[in-house]
Amino acid sequence: MWDLEDLPSGTRNTMVDGVRIKNDNKNNNQSVEILLVISFLVIGSLIRFALFDKASADTNGFASWLEQIRNMGLLSAFSNYVGDYNITFIPLLYVTGLLPFSEIVCVKLFALLLDLLGMVVGFLYLQTLAEENGVLNPQKRYFGELGMALIWLSPITIGNAGYQAQLEGLWAFPGFLSLYMFRKKHPAVGMFLLAFAIAMKPQGVFFLPFVLLYYFRSRSFSVFHFVFFFLTIELLSIPSILAGNSFFMFWEHFFDQSGLYPYMYYYYPNIWIWMRDYPYWVFAKVGIGMMLTAFLLVTVAYVRNCRDRNWTFKMDLELIIWSLMTCSMFLPAMHERYNYPAEVMLPLLAVFDRKYRVPAGVLVVSGFLCNGFSYYGWGHPEFYGISVLNIIVYLCLTLGIAGTIRGKSEKE
Repeated sequence: MWDLEDLPSGTRNTMVDGVRIKNDNKNNNQSVEILLVISFLVIGSLIRFALFDKASADTNGFASWLEQIRNMGLLSAFSNYVGDYNITFIPLLYVTGLLPFSEIVCVKLFALLLDLLGMVVGFLYLQTLAEENGVLNPQKRYFGELGMALIWLSPITIGNAGYQAQLEGLWAFPGFLSLYMFRKKHPAVGMFLLAFAIAMKPQGVFFLPFVLLYYFRSRSFSVFHFVFFFLTIELLSIPSILAGNSFFMFWEHFFDQSGLYPYMYYYYPNIWIWMRDYPYWVFAKVGIGMMLTAFLLVTVAYVRNCRDRNWTFKMDLELIIWSLMTCSMFLPAMHERYNYPAEVMLPLLAVFDRKYRVPAGVLVVSGFLCNGFSYYGWGHPEFYGISVLNIIVYLCLTLGIAGTIRGKSEKE
C-alpha cells in the first residue's frame, strides 16, 4: 500500500482533494435529504393543525364518547359505554382523555399519532420494495422516505385523521405491520398486531384472508401461533372483564355489529349503490357469497401456482390490497372509510409497479371525493360516478392479481 507521504505531491493533492470533494458531496446530499424530510413533516403537521377546529358528525361522536368516559371513569365506562366501537377500544380512548385538552383536540392528537405509525409502515414497505428491486443504500433509504411522504401527505390520511378525527389507522396500520412481521419471520408479533387491529375495529378482519393464504404458502410458522391471536384479544379484554362484563363480551359485541347497520349500501360507493333499494336480508347473503366466491377463485389459482414460485413482497402487497378492496366492494353496509387501507397503500405499490400508477391516482381521487361530499360540504353525496371509478380500479386489481398468480410478470 502506498502512503500519501510517498506519493508525488501532485498525485497526493489530487487524491486528498478527491476525498474532500466526495465527502462534501455526501454531506450536501445528507443535508438536502434531512431538509426534505423535515419539510414534508412540517407541511403535513401544519395542515393537520389547521384542521383542528373542524368537526364533523363523527368528530362530535368521538368527543361525546370521550366526555362520558372522563366523567364516569374507565371501569364504569365499560358497563355504560354508548359508542359502537369494540369494547377493547375504550382503554385507548381513556388514555387519550388524560391529555389536558378538549375532547376533540385529544381525539385529533390521537389520530395524528396513528398517521405517524403510518409513516413507519410507509418507510418499511417502500424500502423493502426498493431492496427487492435491487436498490442499495442510500437510495433504498430515499425510497423509504418517499413511502413516509406518500402516507403523511396523502389527502386520504389527512382528511380521515385531521378533519374527521377518524381512526382508520388504528386497524389499517397495525394490519400492515403484522404482514410485514410475518414476512420477516416474526409470526408471534404478526399475530399480536393482527389481533390488535381486529380488537380495535371489526374491519381489521379484512386482513385475515391474506394471513391464511400466507400461512398455507409459506408454512413458516405453526398453526399454534394462532393461539397468540386469541390470547391478545383476551388480554385487551381484561379491563372489560374486571368491570364485570362477560369473558366473551368482545366476541358478542363483535358479531352483534354485523347487523348494526341493516343496509346493502351505506356510503361506500361500491357495486351496491346501483341496487341500494334491494332488500338487505336477501342481498346481504348475495354480497357475502360474491366476496367468498372471489376469494375461492383466487385461492384455487393461488394454491396451484404459489408453491413453485418465489413469492415477492410486491406480489404479497398486491394480493393484500386486492383482498382488502374485495371486502369493501362486495360486503353490505360498507362505510366510505372502509377502503382506507387500499387507498393509502396502492400508491406505494405503484412506485415499482407501473400498471397501477393510474389506478392508484384514480383511487385516491375517488376516496377524497367520497369523503369531501360526505363530510367537507362539497354537495349532495350521490356517488354513482365515484362507484364507476372504484369498480374500474377493482377490475384493474383483479386482472393484475390474476396475471401475478399465473406467473405473468409486468415486463411480459
